[in-house]
Amino acid sequence: SASRAMWSCSMILSLDGANSHIGNSDNKQNEFALNISGESFLHERQIDLFHQLAPLLLFSPLSPTDTSCAMWAMAKAQYVIDKGIFDQLAMSLASEAMLKRSNTRLVSQALWSCGKMVEFEDAKIIARNLDDRGEDAGNASENAINLPPYVKCADEYIRFLITNQAQLTPKHVCQAIWAIGRLRLSDYFLVQKMVDIASHLCHKLNAREIANIVWGLSKVNYDKPEVVSKFIYHAIATPEEITAQEAANMLFALGKLQIHEKKAFESLSSILRNQLHEATSQAIANALWAHEVVGIEPPPEILSTWAQDRLGMLVLGTVANSNKDNG
Repeated sequence: SASRAMWSCSMILSLDGANSHIGNSDNKQNEFALNISGESFLHERQIDLFHQLAPLLLFSPLSPTDTSCAMWAMAKAQYVIDKGIFDQLAMSLASEAMLKRSNTRLVSQALWSCGKMVEFEDAKIIARNLDDRGEDAGNASENAINLPPYVKCADEYIRFLITNQAQLTPKHVCQAIWAIGRLRLSDYFLVQKMVDIASHLCHKLNAREIANIVWGLSKVNYDKPEVVSKFIYHAIATPEEITAQEAANMLFALGKLQIHEKKAFESLSSILRNQLHEATSQAIANALWAHEVVGIEPPPEILSTWAQDRLGMLVLGTVANSNKDNG
């Protein structure tokens, strides 16, 4: 079927993309250039294929599996040429008849896909409408008209997940709360229910899942700092499992929610400092911003690395230490 062909294509290319970044450091620059060129070509062919297959989805009897997998494939491929098709798939899956035949894996996957697709909307319009929807209940119906249909389906997906929480895995919960953050969902009851489920599964969550969960909560300005801190302290109990990006995302969440947890900042900053060669400039910038917001001094190595990467300069303290060593 068209859905399965699209899903297979996206899955193969995502696996290939992940593997293409693994190689010897000696050939890293050449491999990077070749990988970018090759990935661009493959993505263009993928979009061409989707442009032929996607319309067929509108005229085919789709199961919940077909629908969710097609949504995932389109989001993963960043296929935004025919957004109306994604909208139709999202609305179809949100129907009572389809949800009755679905399961938590498919619905959490669809919710993740909605969170991914909102990245390609007009950011200013989406942010304004989502903020208005949360802050002005009197204009909720009017503002909802301006939102893509798939955003309005997200609440139905979350209700389904809450109703069937006994079947939820840590991955499902992580996908859901990450999407809640991306979609800036404002229903406090639904958000809190998902957080309660995540808290119950906290002992099973890995560092990546926790980083995505607290990032999502930071995007909806979740107002229970003790819960966010609980997630983060669970993660830093095994610091060797946390990557630089995950540490930066957790620091960003602490800063965004203005949670002044000095021990957490020190632990996460130490992890980031030890993996600076793997951290992106954006990750370092987010970590520095978080330190500034809560008024905690960052490790000088992090500031120095950011300054060199972004500004092409050395921090004064680093220069002084270098001169001292050479003297």
